[in-house]
Amino acid sequence: MNKLSRLKDAYEREGYVVVRELLDTATLALLAAKVVRQLSRDGVTDGFTSSGQPRFKEPTQADPDLLKFADVMRSEWTESLFQAPSVIALMKALMNTEEVFVHPIKWVRGLAPANSSLHCSPGVHQDFPELQGSSRQITLWAPLFFVDEGSGSLPVYNKQPEETLLPLELALNPSGWQLCAAALLNRSVFELKPGDALLFNTFTPHGGAANAGEGWRFSVEARFQPLSDPLAISNLEKPLLAEDWHAFYQGWDTWGFYWKDRHPPIIEFDPTWERWRDLTAISEALKGNQKAVAALEIAAQFGVSAPVRSCARRLLESFDHAYEH
Repeated sequence: MNKLSRLKDAYEREGYVVVRELLDTATLALLAAKVVRQLSRDGVTDGFTSSGQPRFKEPTQADPDLLKFADVMRSEWTESLFQAPSVIALMKALMNTEEVFVHPIKWVRGLAPANSSLHCSPGVHQDFPELQGSSRQITLWAPLFFVDEGSGSLPVYNKQPEETLLPLELALNPSGWQLCAAALLNRSVFELKPGDALLFNTFTPHGGAANAGEGWRFSVEARFQPLSDPLAISNLEKPLLAEDWHAFYQGWDTWGFYWKDRHPPIIEFDPTWERWRDLTAISEALKGNQKAVAALEIAAQFGVSAPVRSCARRLLESFDHAYEH
């Protein structure tokens, strides 16, 4: 059995697989340098840890904007990582398809140490409810610097093979929700160096990384799917950290609007899941459940209707008032 067959077998069996030396390390080094320059400019690093991560330095004032890495996210180098022929060939094999579509939105995430003011780690979740579309989507998650379990490598979990979406519970994390622990099976966390990648299916439980180290954990990620499978329009409508796609691709030479005339069949985004989350958070808040606070904050800002947003804001105010007294 050759290497590609072994990777495919592991992916189909577990719902995830680690691929060593998949991404171009020279390009990753250029992106890592961009990250270090931003951290230095923002005053939140003062060198490197013994494992090679940018050492965390506490900011003078906690600021969520310090976790936005537009210079790396909007770099054409980031796009080129995931358009590499070796990456596309692997995706074709894992998804059993002849044509692959790379989602335009890429993520660059920085995870500060758990004891810092900037620590922000989502709970264990699945990607499908927010991405929707194809059930064959694959996420590629890769570190910019060395990472292991102690410094925030991304955990993945097994689930029963026949299960798709797993039950949720309220949680005090950035999304306000996490998968119920009872629905999760084995947990795996991998030691990865730049160039290595963790690939997992859109239904694979993942998240809840804990950075107990002294440095920043940085990762880049992209999603892939068969070109023939449906794509929710929300994945094309607007880029991250830019006004529109024209602004996002400004200065690009090769990959700007690579998807404009060649993308999967578009479907509308189904808000049922988000509506359920908002209404459940409101219902639990009315019962006095303090774990609903984080979910209420999301509903107050992004709720699918004005009445939901208004109700969530009123409940948040009542929670704050009760806490003050």
